[in-house]
Amino acid sequence: MLSSRELARMIRPPIRPRVLFVSYNALIEPLGRTQILPYVCGLADTCDMAVLSFEKRVRSVDEDARDTSDVERHLAARGVRWIRLRYHKRPSLPATALDIAHGATRILREHRRRPFDLLHARGYVPAAMALAVRKCTGVGFLFDIRGLQAEEAADAGHWDVRGLHFRLTKRVERSILHDADGIVTLTHAVRPALQEFDGLKDRATAPPWSVIPTCVDLDHFAFDAAGRARIRAQLGIGERPVLVYAGSIGTRYLLEQMLDFHQAARDRWPGLFLLALVNHWPGTAERRLVARGVPASDYAVVWAAHAQMPAYLSAADAAISFVRSRPSLSSLAASPTKVAEYLACGLPLAANAGIGDIDDLLARTGAGAIVAGHSHRAYHAATDRLRALAAPANRDRWRAVAETEFSVTSRACPAYRQLYDRILRPACVDAAGVVRTRADRAEPTG
Repeated sequence: MLSSRELARMIRPPIRPRVLFVSYNALIEPLGRTQILPYVCGLADTCDMAVLSFEKRVRSVDEDARDTSDVERHLAARGVRWIRLRYHKRPSLPATALDIAHGATRILREHRRRPFDLLHARGYVPAAMALAVRKCTGVGFLFDIRGLQAEEAADAGHWDVRGLHFRLTKRVERSILHDADGIVTLTHAVRPALQEFDGLKDRATAPPWSVIPTCVDLDHFAFDAAGRARIRAQLGIGERPVLVYAGSIGTRYLLEQMLDFHQAARDRWPGLFLLALVNHWPGTAERRLVARGVPASDYAVVWAAHAQMPAYLSAADAAISFVRSRPSLSSLAASPTKVAEYLACGLPLAANAGIGDIDDLLARTGAGAIVAGHSHRAYHAATDRLRALAAPANRDRWRAVAETEFSVTSRACPAYRQLYDRILRPACVDAAGVVRTRADRAEPTG
């Protein structure tokens, strides 16, 4: 018979659980700065956090060294240990397999020195590492699904659904979903479909599950009046209205349609200037603008560092986000970081329909315009709405949406900690006095 003290220890999760956050992204790249550091540091308030990342060449050797030192100091100030491994890129499949083996081996070594209570796996490759460690040690892991990797690659045209990469990823996915002790998705929209995935549908009950959209550090992303004046002076645009796009340029993002939108929007919003903030080589966007005959005085393409982003976004009046949305699961799973960043800086946005929960967000909050189709008529209608929403007096209104929906501090971290506690509560006692396991206590799959 267990004593009341023993039962209490079994029922309550650790007050400060020891958690390893595993990322396949480099912390010094833009995504690491916006989507990993704020989360890890926020969770360090209530958890004993460590982070394992795979670092790569991002800029020059000297710049990367400075960024590494900055990140190291930032993490050390919050008491977070940083474990850095080298990222291998080519050939892709063997390189990824090597990284998974290297990562799992390092996690095992760290776990044996001082056990972790939980592994927080951000994405598929970290989840494969966590799965291997779980099979060896029994330590639980959270599968933080940042997007459906196989479907995203297929939709972008990188993988064939009949090819080895796709089939192997789906096989590993099945094992991860079958054994994961908790799941996070970015959207509500993808949950019904994901529940029918192999590995998850076979479980008698679903694991603890939370929907946590892509959030941002609202202390960093905020309207900057001085920055607005400075950037506008640098661009030489005076009081012209500015439409901004921030993010990657690639097959997933509809650059041509966004350029079409800008040109059509100028019919309804005279003098509209396009500001493209790209996180990779800006030449692609510049070449397409030149090919279209857009005058150099009507646009700027800028590689903006993380520290500069709030000032550049503050220089704009409205924003745009068009993501490939042909009927697919990958579009249902998407929660673009740029949406949270735009709103945090007080910008309304135009977005194409069918991307994650954005349709619902804009309908509930009025924070932008959903573009129903890629036509001049649809673009003109969206521009009229966007222009009305872009009044300076509305900036605080859109900022309030970000504070409610996309705050790392008040939305993401409390939700993660609550999920950690649900996973880490190893047993409970039912009315008959029977100790039940975590799996016994999980949610119904329906």
